[in-house]
Amino acid sequence: MKLKNILFGASAALVAMGAVAGCGSAQGGGSGSSSTQKLKIDPKTGYPEFKKNATITWWSWVPNAAGEVKIFEKYYPNIKVKLVNAGAGTTEYTKFSTVLQSGSGVPDVVMLEYDVMPQYISSNALADITPYVKNYKDKFPQWVLNQVTYDGRIYGVPEDTGPLGLFYQKSVFDKYHLKVPTTWEEYKQEALAFHKQNPKAYFTYFLNNDAQWIQSLFWQAGVSPVQRDGDSWKVNFTDPKIAKVLSYWKSLVDAGAVDFTASGPSWEKNINNGVYATAVGAAWFDSETLVPWDHNLSQHKWHVAFIPQWQAGQHVDGDFGGSVQAVTKASKNQEAAAIFATFINTQEEELKHDVSPAKTGGGGLFPASSDGFKLDQFNAPNPALDNQRANKEVFAKASSQVYSGFQWSPWSTYVFNQLTSELSKAFTNKESIQQALQNVQDKVVTYGKSQGYKVTT
Repeated sequence: MKLKNILFGASAALVAMGAVAGCGSAQGGGSGSSSTQKLKIDPKTGYPEFKKNATITWWSWVPNAAGEVKIFEKYYPNIKVKLVNAGAGTTEYTKFSTVLQSGSGVPDVVMLEYDVMPQYISSNALADITPYVKNYKDKFPQWVLNQVTYDGRIYGVPEDTGPLGLFYQKSVFDKYHLKVPTTWEEYKQEALAFHKQNPKAYFTYFLNNDAQWIQSLFWQAGVSPVQRDGDSWKVNFTDPKIAKVLSYWKSLVDAGAVDFTASGPSWEKNINNGVYATAVGAAWFDSETLVPWDHNLSQHKWHVAFIPQWQAGQHVDGDFGGSVQAVTKASKNQEAAAIFATFINTQEEELKHDVSPAKTGGGGLFPASSDGFKLDQFNAPNPALDNQRANKEVFAKASSQVYSGFQWSPWSTYVFNQLTSELSKAFTNKESIQQALQNVQDKVVTYGKSQGYKVTT
């Protein structure tokens, strides 16, 4: 999930964590005591036995997370879980970085998004929990597992993801005889034709303040601006594929067919007031963006289709959002914490809770575990999408098509800020797309080196 009102601005604590990452092991966290544990699996549950008494603290912003705790404690009554909502996204990360630096108040399990995982792994904040996850690896698509794996070791248990889809207003498409596009070229032609007939309307938007969304477009094009290469990081924001993606979107903005706007309440109201004919969003989009604003779900008849492709016949998707439950290196109960993180994200009863709508007491998540795709709750008709079985028809398959080579850097906050800053100049014709990307490249390389990393281009 990605909380809709979270923007990725600079955080002093996050930048400080980058400085910490430059010291010691800049390329991977060390193994905690959990990595040496010999596990005995309970044949009744299929999960490790744990007979000691323990209390762990879990920082999470998942809706109705108390339901996950209740299920877990039914199976592990001797492990008590103290649930804390420390905020979401940057709010939580700032607090987490602060307690890590102070050494006091560090939670045992912490909810993190994929883009900050390399930062906290390289700063040695997270425990290696490979022994507790390895028996459940086949429950996750490989691209998902890649997001939590460093040097072959696993540092978190994926909870949810956000494969991309193309949301569209069926009534608008029917009225203007539009065809659901399968390629980006088809999408462009329809966007221009639609705007010509409706000069005051937009076919969609470009979120100029959300670099995570922007990079999901790179991801879907099969390119990763940053790649780990042995003991160094290769930065390549000047990749022609990235320039192609951004030039494509700028051409539609320049033509007036696409709204160059910021993510936030006004944008969400525009979506649900019918301002945009389509929306490039993730699997969680219906529950976090459409439903809260639209009190008359029958008005716009949103449907969803597979994301358009850059080349006809391809089947490549990207990811926008998603989270992980990670065990901290500072935890004194790493074994109990690792069992908890694994259990709540793979066990059937937990998955049923996770995929159930938040308004009925569930988590409202698109699960990272593919076992969740088999559940009736997951495959049910979706009222927010005109009762389309969107998960079954689109997103379960889309998850299997996500490009597996994408990686996040240990400096996501810095990268996000530079990317949005430079693209704002490029999209307002103050500099070219190529110059903007070169500026991002130069600044990220300099920053990475200043934090003690080996960086190449």
